[in-house]
Amino acid sequence: MQFIDQSIELLKDNGYKITGPRVAVLNALATAHIPLSPYDIEERIPENIPVNVVTIYRVLDVFEQLGIVHRILTKHGYVRCDFEEKPGCHHFAICDRCEQVSEFVQKKECDTEMRIPSQCHFQSAGHFAEVTGLCEACSR
Repeated sequence: MQFIDQSIELLKDNGYKITGPRVAVLNALATAHIPLSPYDIEERIPENIPVNVVTIYRVLDVFEQLGIVHRILTKHGYVRCDFEEKPGCHHFAICDRCEQVSEFVQKKECDTEMRIPSQCHFQSAGHFAEVTGLCEACSR
């Protein structure tokens, strides 16, 4: 459970307490291979852990700020970050059939995407890219 251990360390390093709801959300995300909505996460949390969807939204906000999760806009859900040190921004390839998400980074394209707004006299704070289609398994 490297994802959980790294997430807990990151939370501690940033002054956050390790609470039951945070650990429950981490556990739900750790085994997911598709984007999960807060309601999907709620369904994966054992009934003996008192967590409601409002708390899950708050937990996800903290996790997103710390880079523990990524929001997948096209699927209205969240996926765990792989925590690998890669230069550039995280982008995603999302299968339309099985909904599996693959995270990738291409630094050259990232640099270009960050320069484009300056041509419009706009200071960019960030960007994202989601590519949809069929994964290798589903395209067969």
